[in-house]
Amino acid sequence: MEMNVNHKYRSAGRRVIVLAVTLLLPLLVTAQDPPDIPDLIRVTVDHSDNGVLIQWEPSTDTDIRFYHIYKLNAQQSFEQLFSFDPNTFEYKHMTSGLKNLAYAVTAEDSTGNESLFGQNVHRAVLVSSEFDLCKGTNEVQWTGYEGWEGEISGYKLFGGIAGDAFHLLDFVHASTTSFSHSGVEVNTSYSYYVETIHTSGLTSFSSIDSVTTLYPEAPSYVTVDYISVIDQHTIELQFSADINGPVTSFRIMRRSNPETPFTEVETLWNVGQSTTVFMDQFPTGSISYQYMIQSVFKPVACNSTLVISESNTGNNILLVNELADQLVTLSWTAYEEFETGLAGYVIQRRGGNGEFFDIQTVGPNTTQWQETIESLVNGFQPGEVQYKVLALSNDGGNGEAGTSISNITSVTIETKLLVPSAFTPGNPGSSGVDHEFKPLMDFGPKEYIMMVVDRGGRKLFETTNPDDGWDGTFQNGEYVNEGVYVYYIQYTDYTGLTKSLTGNVTVLYL
Repeated sequence: MEMNVNHKYRSAGRRVIVLAVTLLLPLLVTAQDPPDIPDLIRVTVDHSDNGVLIQWEPSTDTDIRFYHIYKLNAQQSFEQLFSFDPNTFEYKHMTSGLKNLAYAVTAEDSTGNESLFGQNVHRAVLVSSEFDLCKGTNEVQWTGYEGWEGEISGYKLFGGIAGDAFHLLDFVHASTTSFSHSGVEVNTSYSYYVETIHTSGLTSFSSIDSVTTLYPEAPSYVTVDYISVIDQHTIELQFSADINGPVTSFRIMRRSNPETPFTEVETLWNVGQSTTVFMDQFPTGSISYQYMIQSVFKPVACNSTLVISESNTGNNILLVNELADQLVTLSWTAYEEFETGLAGYVIQRRGGNGEFFDIQTVGPNTTQWQETIESLVNGFQPGEVQYKVLALSNDGGNGEAGTSISNITSVTIETKLLVPSAFTPGNPGSSGVDHEFKPLMDFGPKEYIMMVVDRGGRKLFETTNPDDGWDGTFQNGEYVNEGVYVYYIQYTDYTGLTKSLTGNVTVLYL
């Protein structure tokens, strides 16, 4: 009887053990064999709505009840966001804030067993941009795409002025995660994003980041007032500028050809007056330079100087002439440009008193003018006729109304000097008879001397004034005898050429 009882208890124990094993076996199997984790395809930002698209491959297990999406939070731990049915393989997250784009996807089977994260985490590229005031560039940096390690062909960086179309700025190697965007405009917002290229051709877009190129406040105006020729080697440039702000330094730039870049002439630091005059040296009769003023600023922490703003341009007027059959043609370079526009040109000619006077006014589109000088040769300024051109600005503008003056151009006329061979001293009122000996000239010499001597070499007359002649008298005022006398003339003409003449003059008494 005792044996039956023990057998009975042993049989019941075996049934309990079998039942326990039967109940625990699925749990033991589940803990050791979670469902296969779905492979993430990519994480990418949809710029049309700024949503983050997460895409994944289905799990290889068939007993899948849910897919779960996790997002890396600010505490750097993953938190579950959403769960989806086993037929969903992508989701667009609209509330990510677009700052931390790291996601993971897991699978859960019908028993509630969930796959582990493992290495199945993808993080889209995160772009950050910053304006470098010293370099005048936007410095763009980005994190590498996580999840495609070793399978990235490279990164494409797109950027442009905020609100305008994006442009491809560069395509760089997968190891490169920065770019320096030069040539950016002052006080302008720019936007950037990065496209990651997988070796398979698949792509992922980063979020868009923006930065503003904040420069010191530019002067409210910087204006070239005028550029005038002072002499054969000097021009005078005047410019006006607002010096009440943080930028009070200005750089004078010039170029000889509108198709070439400007080069620096000089920088004027900490200008204390709103109107500044600057002198430049070069052959003004053969070269026309174009000028422009830049307002510049040098931050304390920077080695380089920043260009903040630029003025209008201006140029010295180069005037040239051509003479054909006593018709002179004047041609000049157009003046470009007054802030208020060009009103026109005034053509001036030098008079006998040495002063220039207006002879013609022409419109702003005229750069050539003609006149005949036949009537000017005998009585104006024999030997050469001089002209200059003035460009006039319209009224108004921020600076001072300007007048730009050209170089002086000289029209060379063939010179003539005739020396009479005889004359008769005596009453100057006698008609038809020369009573004074001097050469006849159709020009005004720069330097002049005439001397008359007798055959023995004794000096009878000397003068440095070409208007003075020898009246035939000697030191005591007595007239010399009839005979042949020797003259010597030396002069320098308006071209700078010095000439000497020696000859005989006969004194006759009628």
